[in-house]
Amino acid sequence: MRISKKSYLLVVLLSSIIGLSGCEKEVSKKEELKNTISSIKINQENARAIKIENTEITNVSNLDENSTITKIENKANFYVSNIWMGYEEIDKNGNVISNSQTFLDLTLLPGDLSTVSFPHKEYANSVKVVSYGYETEGTSVIVNLKKDSAKIKENVSKVENSKPYEVLALSEIYKENETEDASTYMIKIKNSSEKDLGNISLKIGELKRDGEYITVNHLPAYNVLKPEEEIEMEVAVSSNADKLKILGYSYDDVKEKATIDIDLKSHRVKINK
Repeated sequence: MRISKKSYLLVVLLSSIIGLSGCEKEVSKKEELKNTISSIKINQENARAIKIENTEITNVSNLDENSTITKIENKANFYVSNIWMGYEEIDKNGNVISNSQTFLDLTLLPGDLSTVSFPHKEYANSVKVVSYGYETEGTSVIVNLKKDSAKIKENVSKVENSKPYEVLALSEIYKENETEDASTYMIKIKNSSEKDLGNISLKIGELKRDGEYITVNHLPAYNVLKPEEEIEMEVAVSSNADKLKILGYSYDDVKEKATIDIDLKSHRVKINK
């Protein structure tokens, strides 16, 4: 079938318009989320940001600590970070033998899923989640599941945008080798600043195919990286992970004598001098 030059140009033009429309929608979605986060006001209605799959896990004495898990989801329209969950350890007679906390070293954006594990005593029979807490944009929230109440403290910490401090150029993670037990990935790291950067460490999340986070690792990358210097880093992960994602990184600003800790999910930074 012969296609005229005019028809061909029309097809190309339509394809370009569709492509641009898709890009605009993606940019619009990110901009909408950014605007929502920056203007969010935490109150009693939206403070219960985390959905917990199972608030009570029974027969934990038959499980090891790595198997005592539940899934959580950020159901809010803002990010949550510094997440912790309070839980009771209960014996076979129904008595509370311990009150404990577990922490999630991960920022969850709206719709993000993650596994949470609950270390427990050998003689505990069940684990019951009774509270959880998180921070967002300098606001701290504690939700009491027993009382169905939320305690909100605003402006508990200063929050800064991390964009001016995001000086590492990171390549896409690509798989180099795979075995039955583990996989090896590679990533390139370049110092795009005009400063020496020391003690570089990457924060990398391991995910399942559906996007659920299962593990977060902090991996030292390099001692000192000179301006414009580039290195290649090898990352080994278990066979349980289907993909990896760089969640953030930290480095020492040698000139300013400060440690910069960047969260690439919320694009917020902590500066320690």
